[in-house]
Amino acid sequence: MNAITEYLREQVAAHRATAAENPDDPRYLQSAAALEALAAYADAGAEQGIFQMRYLLEHHVVDGRFAWADGQCGRSIMHFGFDAPVRSEGELDQFLMDLCDMAKSDAARHIGSNESEIDRGDAPALAKRYGIGVDRVHGALDAGRGIRHVFAIGIPSWHELTAETRAELEAIDGAIVEPGKEAVYGKDPPLIVKNVPAPDERQARERVAQIVGIEPDALGASPSQQRVI
Repeated sequence: MNAITEYLREQVAAHRATAAENPDDPRYLQSAAALEALAAYADAGAEQGIFQMRYLLEHHVVDGRFAWADGQCGRSIMHFGFDAPVRSEGELDQFLMDLCDMAKSDAARHIGSNESEIDRGDAPALAKRYGIGVDRVHGALDAGRGIRHVFAIGIPSWHELTAETRAELEAIDGAIVEPGKEAVYGKDPPLIVKNVPAPDERQARERVAQIVGIEPDALGASPSQQRVI
C-alpha cells in the first residue's frame, strides 16, 4: 500500500462508518465499494508504474501522506461513486487521471495561499516539486498577491542607470530587466523592464519613472498578456 491508496482506504472506512449510522441511505456503501475498487486499481497501478500513480506519488505526497486531503482532490474522492455506481475499470482509470489535474489545481491554490512565504525565485523548484508549469506557479503567486496586470516598460538608451538603480528595478516582484532586441527596436534599443505589476499602464510608468529618475512620459509601455519567464 502507498500514500494514495492508504488515503483512499481511509475514506472507505469513513463511508462504512457513516453507512452504519445511516442504514436507510445506500449511497455511503455504494461509494465505499467504488473507493475500494479504486484503491485496488491504484495499488496495482503503482506496481505497474502507470502514469497517474507515478505522477501522484512523486509530486503530491508530503511526509508520507497524500497532500490534498482538504482540497479539491479530497472532496472529489469523498464523492466518488456516491450518486452512481462505478461499473468499469475505465472509470477508475479516468478518475485517477482527473485526480492528477485536480492535484495540480490544489498545488496552485496552496502556492497562492502561502505566497507571503514564497520567493519568486523559487518558482522553478516549486514547479518541479508539484509537477506543474513554472508559468502556473507564477500565476498562483500573482493571484495570491492580487496582481492582475503586468506591463513591459521601456527606458530610453540615453538614460543611464547606476548599478543601484538597476538593482532596485530587479527587486520589483518578478521583474526581468534586459536590453530590447535591435531587430525589434532598431539601433540603441531601450532597456526593458518586464513583468511590472500595476493596476494600469500609467501607474506602471510612474512606478519605474520614480525609481530611475525620469519623466513617466519618456518611458515606453505595453501590457503583457502573460508574465514573461
